[in-house]
Amino acid sequence: MFKQMLDQLMAGAQSATTAVTKDGLKNPMVAGAGGVLAGLLLSNKNGLKIGSVAALGAIAFNAYRNWQTNKTQSADVNVAQPKQQWDINFGTPPPAAKQEDDSRVILTAMIAAAKADGVFDEREQQLIHEQVVKFGDPDLVTWVQQEINKPLDVNEITALVTTPEMAAQVYLTSLIVIDEQNESEKIYLDTLAEKLNLDPHLRKELEQQLQASASK
Repeated sequence: MFKQMLDQLMAGAQSATTAVTKDGLKNPMVAGAGGVLAGLLLSNKNGLKIGSVAALGAIAFNAYRNWQTNKTQSADVNVAQPKQQWDINFGTPPPAAKQEDDSRVILTAMIAAAKADGVFDEREQQLIHEQVVKFGDPDLVTWVQQEINKPLDVNEITALVTTPEMAAQVYLTSLIVIDEQNESEKIYLDTLAEKLNLDPHLRKELEQQLQASASK
């Protein structure tokens, strides 16, 4: 259920001609619960360019590849190797169960990032709840409501991340959700990157790759 919801969110955001803002302004051209919920969570224009979980992974891998290339060319001994090496098969669709688990982690990060500005108010929460109900899955409704009700805890998010590939995708997802960054959001992103053990050079490459994808 998590992968289906995430795919619908991203597809809905990509198909929008005008973003649906987090304060609930609905675009009539965005069809269904996926489109409206995408606007509530993916208000950043970058979210309109991603389209799928696979595309998110491709951006992460391109960033990693560029980071490795630049590191080799510069022979910068101060650029640390990641604590875990990336899977050389990254980009190949994983088994269905792993896709579901990964989608749950990304959705968790997405909801957490929506809280980072400190103004995730009751109206926004109610709008999200109403749209999730339209997916028709009671278990999904319960899960989303639980995530909404939790206090923001970056440690809880990073504890779910077990691979460097997922660390990159969680950081990218957070960037997509967070639009113009206020001080609270900047602190959240800095803390998230630190706790995900993202090398600063890799973090910068991830941000550049996301910007590049948005400009296409």
